[in-house]
Amino acid sequence: MSSDGGGPLPSRNSEGISRGTLYVVATPVGNLGDITLRALDILKSVDAVVCEDTRHTRKLLARHGIHARLESHFSGNEERKIPLLAESLLAGKNLALVSDAGTPAVSDPGYLLVRACRKAGIPVVPIPGPSAMTAALSVSGLPLASVRFLGFPPRKASARASLLEALAGDSSALVFYEAPRRVRSFLAQARDALQGRELFVAREMTKVFETFYTDPEPEMLPEKGEYVIVFGPPKTPEGSIEMKPEDIAKEVEALVLSGTSPQEALRRAARKAGISRREAYNVVKGKGASRG
Repeated sequence: MSSDGGGPLPSRNSEGISRGTLYVVATPVGNLGDITLRALDILKSVDAVVCEDTRHTRKLLARHGIHARLESHFSGNEERKIPLLAESLLAGKNLALVSDAGTPAVSDPGYLLVRACRKAGIPVVPIPGPSAMTAALSVSGLPLASVRFLGFPPRKASARASLLEALAGDSSALVFYEAPRRVRSFLAQARDALQGRELFVAREMTKVFETFYTDPEPEMLPEKGEYVIVFGPPKTPEGSIEMKPEDIAKEVEALVLSGTSPQEALRRAARKAGISRREAYNVVKGKGASRG
């Protein structure tokens, strides 16, 4: 790497031609002013900018007076485009990889191109900057000694249930991205499976309608905009008590006999014991024990 940290020293291929460099450039998640000086320098100097949506990237470049050649690169064409982009890099061209928002290759296209470049010996240089995940975490007010990024959850409810069940005992804060039309259904399912965790939701960060929610009900969330959902590390809810497995089962049985629905009975017993509804269900079915 060069002495000023700006990028790698030139390398050469078998024909003695200097290889180009792929710069992985983070761009704003919303506000077009949220871009680093180094990112602007790179976008001005490269031979082409490789982007998801040329219309979207052109607006960003125009805002900063940059007139670069654009190459489309999205999930539908990346396998076809990668050999062509790698050929340009091997011929000495420098390229900047950007996504529509935030850091490329993080729940966005890009990792396949980066992998191909590394395999071919093409230098890959990160140009760090905005990230929806770190932006949301920074204003969440949650303890973040350990964080687990899950990206977009599965679309099918059954697959989401399996994932959430596996995460129930994870000691880390959990971060998800979600699309506006699925955010309510996902949040309803996740709140139930991840009881005992604080919840923070960020919507449309850095944009005009930026909104933050603490422990929202799913129906409170507009089905518009981009979402980052953060569940804090698990904690024992105030007022919970230690309960043996047989006590949890008896609690559920008594509630059902009093006219409470089985699902609500599980929810109440779980809250009382300081465990998730899924854990309470497993206890009642004899599949596991409480933490008491």
